[in-house]
Amino acid sequence: TPALPAPPQTVEPAPPVLNVRYSDEEMKVPNLLSLDIYPTSEKDQPVMIFVHGGGWTNGDKFPADAKPAAFNARGWVFVSVNYRLLPEVDVIQQVKDVARSIAWAKQNIAQYGGDPARLFLMGHSAGAHLVSLIGVDETYLRGAGLSFGDIRGIVSLDTQTYNMAKLMSNLEPGRGGVYYNAFGDDPKHWRRMSPQTYVEAGKDIPPFAIIYTKSEGLGGRFSKQFYASLQKADVHSVLIPALEETRWEANENFGLLNDRVSDIVFRWLGELLKEP
Repeated sequence: TPALPAPPQTVEPAPPVLNVRYSDEEMKVPNLLSLDIYPTSEKDQPVMIFVHGGGWTNGDKFPADAKPAAFNARGWVFVSVNYRLLPEVDVIQQVKDVARSIAWAKQNIAQYGGDPARLFLMGHSAGAHLVSLIGVDETYLRGAGLSFGDIRGIVSLDTQTYNMAKLMSNLEPGRGGVYYNAFGDDPKHWRRMSPQTYVEAGKDIPPFAIIYTKSEGLGGRFSKQFYASLQKADVHSVLIPALEETRWEANENFGLLNDRVSDIVFRWLGELLKEP
């Protein structure tokens, strides 16, 4: 089916507020513990907190491509966060950094027109891994004074790191450098850092939208398995194949006019917003 056109500009954006510190911890690189806020002219809007990718070693919150304008037009406040990178900190600390940015938003986003009771997460690639882990292992949210109940939904935009042990055993020779760099070679640590490890019924895991592209390979096997585990645990979840795109194209195209994937995601988010 052809993609639906984006809705007309119904909500006026307001000037972005860039490089807002969300933590007073030390950082070697400027602005890594900061976030950018893209408010609208309205109040009490739902909030999408976006976490960039980059193999846990690079990437940046700015400029976030078409996403800020797309969310603003639909009446959302959009927040793009940075986090400290390898090798300055390990991936566990990166997850904690992101959780801290969510806590900052919970406490402060009303000043920028956001509704702190309607916080959503979205991550791309390595960022998708970070938000997925936050969404299934409540340890990180609790460490920031939050709980699963503070997150209304999660959009995971193409990562294959839901089950690290299976990923590592399926990697082609010489292709695993980015993963060994981030997660080492201890299978116990792989399990700790795998979102799939923590999926079980009765935990109030937030709703998930899982997008996979042709970059994942193996027909989206890891995304499908993670989705299946969420379904088995009665977690509200949706699986969105995007095999016409690479991981990076899916990120760059998200929110553009006639982008099929983001049209599906916005409809899904709209349904979640109707829930009490």
